Amino acid sequence: MTRSDPLTDTEGRCLANARRSVLIVLGSCGVAALALAPDEPRPLPGATNSLVTIGVIVLALAAVAARQLAAREARARGRARWLIAPYAFSAALGIAGMLLALATGERSRGIAYVLAGAIFALAGTRVGGGIPNRSPR
Repeated sequence: MTRSDPLTDTEGRCLANARRSVLIVLGSCGVAALALAPDEPRPLPGATNSLVTIGVIVLALAAVAARQLAAREARARGRARWLIAPYAFSAALGIAGMLLALATGERSRGIAYVLAGAIFALAGTRVGGGIPNRSPR
């Protein structure tokens, strides 16, 4: 496997700003889910509940797939572009959790989605700095 190009300072700052912005959005979503969710739960219909769950799983898988594609990219510019996508998917997970908590009153499930978004936002920070030289097995 060829060694990948390191990210430039500008690309590194761009990714750091994106990560910081996503974490701010996720924090705001978590606070909103805790503070503004109604006290009495209003469960979603079965089909809607399934669609929400499938949507959240798709967002999580998309974040993982985008990070894997970034890890395979040898050019720094292409890797930086692929690394922006998991941040967007992470923010979407947090927003979905907040909206779920506000719509249904299920605070714990909403916070779980927000925390999943935070985990995905923080997960692969080492990919941005360059990929270590890996030898084929």
